[in-house]
Amino acid sequence: MSEPRLEIDGRTAAAQARRDLILALPDTAPRQLWLVDPDFADWPLDETAVLEALARWVRLPARRATWIAADFEKVERSHPRLAAWRRDYAHAVEAYRPGEGEPVDWPSWLMTDRAAVVIDDPARWRGRSVAEPAALRDMREAVDALLQRCEPAWPGRVLGL
Repeated sequence: MSEPRLEIDGRTAAAQARRDLILALPDTAPRQLWLVDPDFADWPLDETAVLEALARWVRLPARRATWIAADFEKVERSHPRLAAWRRDYAHAVEAYRPGEGEPVDWPSWLMTDRAAVVIDDPARWRGRSVAEPAALRDMREAVDALLQRCEPAWPGRVLGL
């Protein structure tokens, strides 16, 4: 059986697909969320409704979000409200960046154990939605392999003297 696909074509469609998946989190209640992108620049992560949905989801029992980006300073600059949200929910968010010398040519994925939004061609904003269990399992293995080449980043609280 072929993988179910909803084609995404364009920046607006990509943002809407990501928004829809995040807004559905409190109702679908997946335990894990993975966000993978070099910088999350064009994601709708500073929108009030998106942040509220993330907050409702993370308050459910045993929820974890894993973020992988090349430059979390850029994420903080482009999404200041997300950065504040991150500080409030640091207990449920793990953030990673590629290790020194690792290439940053990985995909742009928003993924749960039941659904994913994949932008295969970021230059043209083309992608797809994925819901097939085998494809999601393969994506999870790819994220695990990427995490092995990453190091912790973007602390929830910066400690100083």
